[in-house]
Amino acid sequence: MEQKNREFDSTNVFVFFIRWWKHLFIICLVAAIAAAIFSGPAFITPKFQSTVTMFPATSGSLSRSVLAGPVGARQDFLQFGEVEEAERLLQVLESGNVRDRIVERFDLMTHYRIPDDSRYRNTRLTQEYRGNISFRRTQYGAVEVRVRDTDPQMAASIANELAALADTVQNELRMERAQLAYDISGKQYENLLREARQVEDSLKQIMRRGVFDIEGQSSMLTRQLAKDLSGQNQPGVTALEERLRLLGEYGGAYLFNAAVLDNISEHVVVVQRRYQEARTDLENFVPFKFVLDSAFEAERKVYPVRWLIVFLSTFAAGFMGVMILMVYENLHAKGIIGRKTLKSAKP
Repeated sequence: MEQKNREFDSTNVFVFFIRWWKHLFIICLVAAIAAAIFSGPAFITPKFQSTVTMFPATSGSLSRSVLAGPVGARQDFLQFGEVEEAERLLQVLESGNVRDRIVERFDLMTHYRIPDDSRYRNTRLTQEYRGNISFRRTQYGAVEVRVRDTDPQMAASIANELAALADTVQNELRMERAQLAYDISGKQYENLLREARQVEDSLKQIMRRGVFDIEGQSSMLTRQLAKDLSGQNQPGVTALEERLRLLGEYGGAYLFNAAVLDNISEHVVVVQRRYQEARTDLENFVPFKFVLDSAFEAERKVYPVRWLIVFLSTFAAGFMGVMILMVYENLHAKGIIGRKTLKSAKP
């Protein structure tokens, strides 16, 4: 019976804590003091956080938004982007292109104290970079850039530079395609102008022979020939017949070249517009984001969270203390360890 009562007492939570409260208090107190000491700036370097919040812009080209078509058919250049644009912006920010520029711009190898002779220096750099710099899409569709660093000014500068690079990198990618479109449309435009000049020269040669309006000239000369024939004006008839011969000889070439020139003129208008659009895209820097909040120098550290470390350490130490004391009591009750108990453990 005594054994059963003892086992019952050891499992009773209230009685257990009364029996061991001094030991548990000492364990938690030591853990809290140790956590407070070792979470201080002497052991853990504090970090500051700066944040940039921005909305993605529509990804349409500037030329189509400003130059192309009627007003109702143009893209809204001032409209916020959707989820697709936000994901594209995140992909650009997380790219190696942006990372390498940030590393070079702020000399992060030196800033993160990575030795030049380190065997895995690039891997360490990538780990430090990803541990201190993060990107996410908010529930409202914005993109948030968070940068942590031991230097608050460095954190703010990196965050703002990342926001600027989001436009720079996307414009560089866009410029490659814009340059290609500009070169192609420019060559087409020059070729059409060259063809138009050649056709115009041919028409001028034909017009110098007196052929410039087939239908009008044919009608007029035919009426005049009828009059001269009725009036028996042989010199006039001879001259009119010669002119009609010229119309018959060069009229087809005139009509053909005139039709070709009209067709070229229509294509010139279309290609010229494309050429202007490509030039507009090439010569203008397009923003792909709307910055809502720029980063600024933080005044308070965000890491480490000292109270949280102290709380978790104290809780963990207390929990482990309870587990160890419970095991001790059970082993003692079963006679596995000696019968001698701690005097201070008596209720």
